[in-house]
Amino acid sequence: MDVEEVLTNFEQLESNEPYTTVSDSFKAGFKAKAEAAMASLRPNQDRTQRLYINSSDDSLYLDYGVYSEQLEQPLLIGPEKALHYGVLVNTPHGRHLLMVSLLEQSSGDTWGSKCGGKLNMFLPVSLRSSYQPPPPLGACLLSNIVMKNRVIEREEVMEKLDGLVPQDLNDDIFSWFNETHRSVIHSLVDWVLEQETFGSSFSLLVTINERLSKKMFVELVNLVIAGREDTGFVMPSIESYMPENFFSQEYFAPFYGSEVDEDDLNTEDENLVEEDNRGRGGRSLPGWPSRSPTTRSPTTRSPTTRSQTTRRPTTRVASTTSPTRRLANTRAPSTSTAQVWSRSSLDEAEWYFREDPVANSHHTEWHRMSLGGEYFYYMHGQMLARYEGERLSLGLGLTTHFGPSQWNQRISDSYDPRIGGSFRRRPAGRINSGRMQSLVGQIQMSAISNARRGYVRGRDMGIEGLGRRMERGLHNMGHSAISEMSGGRGVMGSSIGAMRDPIFYRWHGFVDSVFKDYKNRLSPYTEEDLGFPGVRVTASVEPQEGESNTFYTYREMASVSLDMDHSGAGNINVQYNRMNHRPFTWNIVVDSNRAARTPAIVRVFMIPTNGGRGRATIHMDHFYMNLNPGENSITRGELEAPHLSKSRWSLSQLQSNLMNGQVGRGQFSWGGCGWPRHLNVPRGTEGGMAWTVMVMVSQVLPSDIPRIGAWEAQRNVAWSYCGVRQGVVPDSRPLGFPADRNFGSASNLARGRSNWAVVPVRIVHGTS
Repeated sequence: MDVEEVLTNFEQLESNEPYTTVSDSFKAGFKAKAEAAMASLRPNQDRTQRLYINSSDDSLYLDYGVYSEQLEQPLLIGPEKALHYGVLVNTPHGRHLLMVSLLEQSSGDTWGSKCGGKLNMFLPVSLRSSYQPPPPLGACLLSNIVMKNRVIEREEVMEKLDGLVPQDLNDDIFSWFNETHRSVIHSLVDWVLEQETFGSSFSLLVTINERLSKKMFVELVNLVIAGREDTGFVMPSIESYMPENFFSQEYFAPFYGSEVDEDDLNTEDENLVEEDNRGRGGRSLPGWPSRSPTTRSPTTRSPTTRSQTTRRPTTRVASTTSPTRRLANTRAPSTSTAQVWSRSSLDEAEWYFREDPVANSHHTEWHRMSLGGEYFYYMHGQMLARYEGERLSLGLGLTTHFGPSQWNQRISDSYDPRIGGSFRRRPAGRINSGRMQSLVGQIQMSAISNARRGYVRGRDMGIEGLGRRMERGLHNMGHSAISEMSGGRGVMGSSIGAMRDPIFYRWHGFVDSVFKDYKNRLSPYTEEDLGFPGVRVTASVEPQEGESNTFYTYREMASVSLDMDHSGAGNINVQYNRMNHRPFTWNIVVDSNRAARTPAIVRVFMIPTNGGRGRATIHMDHFYMNLNPGENSITRGELEAPHLSKSRWSLSQLQSNLMNGQVGRGQFSWGGCGWPRHLNVPRGTEGGMAWTVMVMVSQVLPSDIPRIGAWEAQRNVAWSYCGVRQGVVPDSRPLGFPADRNFGSASNLARGRSNWAVVPVRIVHGTS
């Protein structure tokens, strides 16, 4: 999709029923940023024009030996390798470093040591709190907030913040499923982006940090980075700086001692679960419940007032003035721990998929930048299809949908996420489905009504509206209702942990069934849609090692560097067990007897040969090619697929690369999000599970021909919700076409057409 198409989707989200999405200022910044990134990534861009010629006019170079506004140069100055604020704010990767460093130990003091001890930030007199110590020599003294030549004081900032953020909001776990939360976060984004300079925006973020919950602040920083045209797209893995939301609490027990204040712990008592009244809910021991619930005197739960300085974080390890005690038994940053394959019961055998930290990270990042509509339907449908593939691999059968007939019945299973972030166990029980029951009929009627708009000239005209209405209505309502079974603190209430709970897939199974009912009401695909006269396709899969047309999966230990926030442990390396597979390539041969060069779209799917009932159809790749007359051979690596994410840098790795000038233009311009590559292939079985690969070469819609010309003029550079990258081609056909309708078997869909290759494959689970 191109930038204008993205902006159109943003506008469509706002066009009908009230629904808070990104503002005009965000869209303007995002558009300018994406267009500049596209221009810089064109292969014919002259990379040698660095403007270094005018170094005598560059005051930054004269003072520090660093060129203004240039990427790919070290930020560390002098023999002491120091970071200087003047250098950081006048270079793109310096500004980006400042922004992402707000994610490091975000619940500690703003003046705490960051970037491996090289960055200590202090607010100016106009903004500092009463407990900020005097800045030492060499510290980064931040800018004043200046609007229309007037310095804004701290009191004015806090007064406006109080007007934007409801007083009780920090008692909630931030959720993209909650319209109030969405409205507040977008108001904060607008406030930060409307500042006149980067320095003012950055100082505003640092100032309001202490009044926001960690989750809300993290979302705010991510969106501000995306909306500023003077920073990049590249972001660290969220699990590296919010580990409490992705890893079991047992991981980190060695890094916390028993000498923790009672008020620093959350409890399991339903009446005592609360966010820290300082706006930093339970982050001393990052949000994890105590194993032995404590009792607390009711007098400690007095209402918070906005003027209280006690809204500052309770634990401030880096503080030089407050008497806060460090947590006991902290360890060196190199300490590593490991998670075993711990969910051993049969009905939890697929936990490695549900609880994978990178997959959960993908889900929350998608909702942060969600375009809704068709993308909502497609992304969640693919997550569900992949989950069904894992269940079939394990012999568990397909998911039982959690539909209206079950909403008033008792849910017999429970789920304990065993993570922190103030999340609680979901007990067995019933949901309050009153509002859902009244809404479901409207959604189903909307599906019927939208189907009348039909499938017109290769485009699905109704899916966008249906997807928007489903997401912001019944979908969000269902997540909230299930979360209320845990007192509003179930993982289903937050995109950061929802897919951990098995009921997520039951709920989304019902949601997807509404979309499928809509899709199956559309007019059937025609021969013109499914055929391609004069084109013949053959295909195979080649693993890095092993037999052709065979995928090989295995368990492995992966590691990630984690920011332990204010535990005193600094960055630690943690290992965890996950599923992976041997790398593979697609070998596709397309014979064309057409007289001229012809544009085409290649689509690759996988379906289980037996038992999937169309519910485990996985979209594996989707790309554009020009067919020359005669034989066209394509060898395409797995990671070239547009939906996949390569491994992301952790926060500490990204900081190091930015400081050392080791982030290239392509890396700087790509957010790195997407479905994790290691979960791209289902588990399979030890004896080899039968699957079928379908490769379809389809005609390009006439309306897309001009867009492809523009795409080629851009040297194959296009935008996606993660940033800018090469290889994503405009294609107006429905997402998942033509497997978005019920089709039965692969042979049913291909029907012997020569532009289809139907390839039997196996997935063998074993060792690497």
